[in-house]
Amino acid sequence: MQAGQVSTLRRYPVKSLLGEDVPSADLTSAGMAGDRAFAFIDVETGKVASAKRPKLWRDMLAFQAATGADGTVGVRFPDGRWLSITEGELDAAMSRALGRAVRLAERATAGLALDRAVPEDVLAVGEDGQAASIELVLAQGSPEGGFFDFAPYHVMTRASLAAIDAACPHDAIVADRYRPNIVLDMDVPAFAENDWVGAELAVGADVMLKVIAPTPRCAVPMLAHGAYARAPGAVSAVAARNSIPLELLGPGNVPCLGAYAVLTKPGRVSMDDPVRVVTMPS
Repeated sequence: MQAGQVSTLRRYPVKSLLGEDVPSADLTSAGMAGDRAFAFIDVETGKVASAKRPKLWRDMLAFQAATGADGTVGVRFPDGRWLSITEGELDAAMSRALGRAVRLAERATAGLALDRAVPEDVLAVGEDGQAASIELVLAQGSPEGGFFDFAPYHVMTRASLAAIDAACPHDAIVADRYRPNIVLDMDVPAFAENDWVGAELAVGADVMLKVIAPTPRCAVPMLAHGAYARAPGAVSAVAARNSIPLELLGPGNVPCLGAYAVLTKPGRVSMDDPVRVVTMPS
């Protein structure tokens, strides 16, 4: 049996901004409580503003979304300013900082999409280059919709992260770059998540997650994240070591790290909770 424990719980209150670690969280079919609760919308296109299109939005990764003591979400700017989402000036301040008009949204409408640059193109032409992109309709694997790229949960093992870190001695490879909700410390080989599709994970006393697909990697991990500098290896090493077929994105192989999951039994999870793979696909 593959077993271990939860080593990180992380949520991202505003899509494409830096997130926050939490000691415990309620997990529901709509996602981890407080995760991807908001997103900025590009006023011109009506699409979600996302660092997946680095040419326009990579600076979003210099801002941190966090939850205050009163439970209100706010945004910390690179200069240290803190603006609550309840303050009317947030849209204008973010628009000025990003150089493009945005507005904060709390509800994802049906068919909402973002532009996803092809990561190999970004590696080739640079973040300011005109990389090819595809339109990605959000939350197609999420039973209750939302601002998720695909599914409401993203899990990753320390073993997979360590394999990429070992391949990139000159880059800071940290879990934050890949934006998982749950990082698992398990005695498994690197990229074990590839084989979990169809499996169920028991987390803590109550929670059950079903793995539905490997997580394809976009250009975001290679971008500067807060204090972490740009790290091309965060994407190129994944492409070199774990490019696999992924029907979600059409024919050919796709660099993947971690796995998407949906909830089959809700509950509360905490750091260091036990986790085990309880069923494996035949």
